Amino acid sequence: MALPSVPSRREAETITNALGWVTLGLAAVELAAPGALARSVGLKQNHQFLKGLGVREVGSRAGLFGWRRARPLVIWARVAGDALDLAALAPALRRSNPRRGVAVAAFAAVAGVTLLDVLCARALSKDRR
Repeated sequence: MALPSVPSRREAETITNALGWVTLGLAAVELAAPGALARSVGLKQNHQFLKGLGVREVGSRAGLFGWRRARPLVIWARVAGDALDLAALAPALRRSNPRRGVAVAAFAAVAGVTLLDVLCARALSKDRR
């Protein structure tokens, strides 16, 4: 299986913009209904932590709207945020979780977004050098 290639700058900009809108939607859910979101994947705690992740998502989207020159840094910060999202989901992957299937799907989706963020960050960082 071949690893995905680094996108062109134009592709990275398009992907980054689309992911920014998707994560803004996720941020709205994290801020408005953190308890329901946590329960949907089988987590009983971390409600306030999820609100913090929502605030981070809003901040990263604001960074993508502005600071064109800093965009690669903002995307690398998103990668770090993706790692926090994966860490928040990890407890839901336990075998005893009745919502484990949903948690696995959510974890896979976040991992996919993380890969896209890494590839886009590499593409945009490469052009800055």
